[in-house]
This record gives sequence, structure tokens and C-alpha cells, in this order.
Amino acid sequence: MQATRLPRRWRRLLLLLVPLGLALSVWQVSLLAREEALDALYAEGRNELRLSAAGVSAYLSRHDYLPHLLASREAVRYAVTHPDDPAAVMRLNRLFDDFRGIADVSDIYLLDATGTTLAASNWNLPHSFVGQNYGFRPYFLDAMQGRMGRFYGLGTQSGERGYYFSAPVRVTDARGGHIAGVLVVKVLVAPLEANWTSLNGELLVSDEHGVVFMASSPGLRLASLRPLQAGERERLNATRRYDGAHLPLLDLTRLGRRRDGSRLMTFADGPLEGERFLSVTRELPALNWQMRMLKPLHALESAQWQAGMLAAGLYGVVILAGGIGWQRWRLRRERELFASRERRALAEGQARVRGIIDRTRAGLLVLDEHAALTYLNPTAQALFGQTPQSVEGRHLTELLAPADARSIAALRHARQSPATEVLALRPGGDGIPLELTVSRLVSPHGQRWLATVFDISERKAQEHALARARDQLEQRVAERTRDLLASNQRLSSEIDERKRAEASLRQTQDELVQAAKLAVLGQMAAGINHELNQPLAAIRAYAENARTFIERGRHETADANLEQIVELTARMAEISAQLKQFSRRSGDNLAPVSVQASFGYALRLYRSRLVDAGVTITRDWPPGDVWVHADLVRLEQVLVNLIGNALQAMSETPEPHLWLRIRPGETVRIEVRDNGPGIAEDHLGRVFEPFFTTKATGKGLGLGLSISARIIDDLGGQLDAGNVASGGACFTITLPACAAPATAEPPPEEERHA
Repeated sequence: MQATRLPRRWRRLLLLLVPLGLALSVWQVSLLAREEALDALYAEGRNELRLSAAGVSAYLSRHDYLPHLLASREAVRYAVTHPDDPAAVMRLNRLFDDFRGIADVSDIYLLDATGTTLAASNWNLPHSFVGQNYGFRPYFLDAMQGRMGRFYGLGTQSGERGYYFSAPVRVTDARGGHIAGVLVVKVLVAPLEANWTSLNGELLVSDEHGVVFMASSPGLRLASLRPLQAGERERLNATRRYDGAHLPLLDLTRLGRRRDGSRLMTFADGPLEGERFLSVTRELPALNWQMRMLKPLHALESAQWQAGMLAAGLYGVVILAGGIGWQRWRLRRERELFASRERRALAEGQARVRGIIDRTRAGLLVLDEHAALTYLNPTAQALFGQTPQSVEGRHLTELLAPADARSIAALRHARQSPATEVLALRPGGDGIPLELTVSRLVSPHGQRWLATVFDISERKAQEHALARARDQLEQRVAERTRDLLASNQRLSSEIDERKRAEASLRQTQDELVQAAKLAVLGQMAAGINHELNQPLAAIRAYAENARTFIERGRHETADANLEQIVELTARMAEISAQLKQFSRRSGDNLAPVSVQASFGYALRLYRSRLVDAGVTITRDWPPGDVWVHADLVRLEQVLVNLIGNALQAMSETPEPHLWLRIRPGETVRIEVRDNGPGIAEDHLGRVFEPFFTTKATGKGLGLGLSISARIIDDLGGQLDAGNVASGGACFTITLPACAAPATAEPPPEEERHA
């Protein structure tokens, strides 16, 4: 069979060449059909253009005599020289109307030397030309110079597209001959377009500016084939040729140019968007127009597809015929080879089967209808330790253990014998485990059975080893489980111990924070004592004065002194409330906190020190409250600590200045900046370490910044330290912003310091 097949290399080459040949044939035939169809479309479009151009010229030329004819009539000359004679003008109106109907034109009208209409065929219509001035029209200017005028455009009154013919009206008087007016005939171009609807395509007539003046499709009229320059639009507007029409651009996309001068193009937008055309053009020199016929390519595409499909069909027939011929020769050759090959294969097969049976690793035994052994292959002889002579006439059951003898009969009567494990007995008394399968054999010598046996000693040994391994694994799993339970108990104890340690650490930290706050209170004792001494001295003075005024009977003056005493006691209560607020412990619940209010509390706490030191304070923050997610007491403690550090840093500064800044956003930046000496560069990395301080002994424990950094970290923010280029240190707090609470006003002072 291989001899009749092509080599693989040739088959792969054919698989490549057949589709390539098909594609090449279809492509060439499609190109040929396309060119022929384009030539036919070009010839058809050229003939239609020729006929249409002749029709346009004939339609317009049949009216070019009329202006000159009418301009030579005496009634016209009389009316243009006597415009104040209404009877003459009315007779001329009726005359123009009669001629309009006879000549089948749109309008006939007479202009005086200034371009104003004296008489018109539509004198009795709402859009009458009478009284209108057309001195801007080129046909008027040409006629006034003694030439026959020609013009096309939109009517300023009717808005209809028309072609205008004009002729000068010459009169003779005492001054001699001169041009006294212009007679104009207007012809509508719409009847021409009505004849184009039967054309197989779109016909366009454009002027020298590329403006489509006439078209078979209404959507293409009064549009431009190319962008109009500013100068062209000015000239068109001066003559009011298109009377202010928008003249949109027709987006023509050129797809290619042919040797005969025609072009393939499509419209990117408009009523013909997406359609493809063959464009054939023809010039009309007498009118300075260009006619363009657009032939649709639907028929071209259909012819191209039909030609391609026909070429594909013919190619397929040729390939099919060649394939059938090749297959018939190949089948005949294969039959001849098959016959000779079968004869050799039969002999080889018999020898091969005998060799396979002798060399197979499975033991094969042939049984007769009485289950007596008739054949053993060498493998079976080795397994049972028997020779063909020693087992001749013996039953298979005699070679097996007695317990397995009964299963042989069941295997012989089963339709499909399953594999059964049996124990073979060797002549020395040794047993060997086997897997036995019995199947029916078709033999011309009567009923036969084929028994297949496999040595499964190794598999049995592996099963025993696997069982032992499974038992060992279960034992190890039990031991490991006990170890894990003990480890879990130890881990639980360690976790409980860790929780107790963390609780103790937090308690120690809170006590340390409280101690730091009390230390700050000690530092502020002098200032608080000064603030309390002043109101106490004033209270004493006011009380002595009040007693004197009461003795003298001046009760109103005494009442005023007592009122001053009440105000001073309220001030002293406020000072003590600030101390109580600062010394209390903070909570663990976070809530919206106003940063401006926290700054205000810290500044009130240091009010006396700020005034005594002459510190200038700059508050740089928005007018409204900025809210952060924090704890009020802890945030105030941090701000108090930072402002206190700033005051200590500026103790020797001649003009101390404190900047407090708030920058809102998704995270709020809070800055406390001073103009002190700043922080040494080698100390910047250690300012937040516990017990690190640059103050003299007894001036501080070095815990303030460490505690402040820990507080801000617990609030979900960050505290950073740095120096300012102009001098001084700057501490920046970054905290998450939050929305204002439902009640945005700060609580009363009594509740805040309770």
C-alpha cells in the first residue's frame, strides 16, 4: 500500500499547491471580470454624460435669443425711459407674463440703469421682483457693458435655482445711443434634474469652485466637492450666487485612478455614505461647468463574485477529475500488491504467532472439552515445573491447590471469565500464586479452552509490604497527633501569657503617659500660679471696695464690684478646668475631632508663657473646622507636648515665632513649626527614642516625643520631625480625615472641661 502513495514531501507540497492554485485562479478571474465590468461601466457612464451634456446645452440654448428679442421691443424701451408712467409699466408686466407662458421660462423682468426692477412677469405674486435691486448680479454688470449676460444661482426672492440670460436695452435720444436698462430671462434647472432620475447612477453638475449646482440626488445639491477658500466664499457672497447657503463639504474619498481617466471613490458621509462608485467626468467649457457621473459598483461586485465562484467551480472539477483518475490507478495497484503481500503475511503470521506464544511472559494452556491439558507454552511449563509429556492427559485441577479446583468449572461456564487468583503446586511441593483467566477458543477440532496464567508472586510481596507500611503510617499518625495536641496546649498557654504581658505593657504605657502629663503640669505650675495670683489679688481688692461701698450706702457700685469678682472666679475655674482636662486619662474610642479646637485648647494652656515670652503665633488653616478620626484627649496631649517643646527651643530666640498649620485632604497634615535652633542632624533619627533628650538634667525625661509618636501611631497616623531651611524645627502629624459629626458645633465650655 505504501508503494502506491506519494512521498510525504510530495503530499505536503500538493496540500500547499492545490489551495494556492485555487486562490490564484479565483483572484485572476475576479480581476479580469472586474476590469471588464469597469470598462463596461465607464462606457455606459461616458455615453450617459454625453447625452446629458447635450440635453443641458440644448435646454439652455433655446432661450438665449429671448432677452435680445424682448430688449429690442419699443414697449420695453419706452418703459425704461418713462419709469413714472404706470400704464406703460403695467402693459409691460402683462407682456412679460404672456411671453413667460409662451417661452416656458420661469421669470422675465426689466432692470433700470441702477439695477432696480421696473417690471416683471411675477408682478402680481407675493415674491415679485418689482422694486428689488439686482445691481450686484454679474448678468446686470455684463449687460450694462453691452454684452450678453449669463449667470446661474439661487433666486434671492424665490430661492429656486435658475439660469439667467440678460441683454442690454439700448435707447436713442438727444444724447445719442446708450444703454438704459437690462432685460433678464430666468430659466429653472429643476426640469433638467427630473430627466436624470432614470439614469443608473448619480449625475452631478459643479461650477468652477467645485460647488454642486445640480444633482440627480437632492441630498447632493448645494454642496462642495472640495474645501472653499476664504476668497472664493467672499466672491460667491458678493454676487449672492448661492444666497448665503451653507455649502457643506461632500467628503469624497478617492480609492484609485484608472488608465481611462475615471476614478474609484466613495462617500465618507452624507446620503450616499459607504457606497462605492466609478466617477466619469465631462467638461462643459461654454458654461464653465463640470459634469460627473457616479456609477454604482454593486453590479461590478456581483459580476466579480460570480466570476470567482465559476473559476472556483471549474478548478474544483479539474482537481476532482485528476483525483479520481489517480485514485483508480492507485486502487488497482494496491489490489495487486495486496494479494502478494497477503500470501507472505500468512506464512509470516503463523510463524510469528508461534514465536509470540513461545516467548510471551504469560503462561498459556490449551484445554479440551473435558478440561484435559493438550498444550503448555514454555512460560507455563516454567511456572508449573512440568513438561508437555508429564501433563499430557491430566486435568488442570491436578496442578492447582484443592481449594482452587472448584473455581475452574465456574470459569469454563462463564460467558466472560474474570481474572481469578489461584495457587499452583509445583512438583517439589512449593506453591506459587497465579492469576488465571479462561476463554473459549474456536477450533475445527471441537470445543477448546485457553487458560492464561500470570505469576503474581512479586505483586503479592508488594501488597504485603504495602500493608505493613500502612500499619506503620497509621501508628506514626497517631503518635504525631498526640504530639500536636501537646504542642497546641503549650501554644495556648503561651498565647494567654502573651496577652497578659501585652495588657501589663499597655497599662505601664498608660501610666507612663500619665506621668509625663503630670511632669508637664509641674513645669506649668509657675505659669498657672501667676495666672491665679492676678485674679486673687483683684478679687481681694474688689471685695474690700465692695464692703466700703456698702458701708457708705453705694449699693450699685458695690454690686458692680461683686460682678467683677464673679467674672474673676469664672476665669480661675476655667484655668483649673484646663488642668483637670489635661491630667485626665484618655479613652479608647475614636471619634471625629476638630483640629482647630485641639490647637485652641493647647494655646489656652500655654497662654501665660506665650504672652510672657512675646511669641508671635501664625495660624494657617481653613476658616471651617477640619475633622480627623482620633481621640480628643490624646490629640490635645500631643499638641501640648509639641508646643511646649517649641517654647523651650525658642527660649533664647530674640523674636520667637510659632507657626501652626492645617492642610486638609484625604489625610490631614498638622504642622507645628518654630524659629528656634532646630534639631541636630545626628539627633533627627533618635528624637522619638524613649529617654533620649538634649535638655539639661532635671529639665525632662526624654519621654514626650516618644509618647507622642506612640499616640499618633495608635490613632492610625504618623509623626515626623525635620528642620526648616530658614531655621527652626518642624513636627508634622498625619491623621486620617473624616466627615463632620451630626452636630458640628463644639460643646459648651462647661461640658468640655467637666
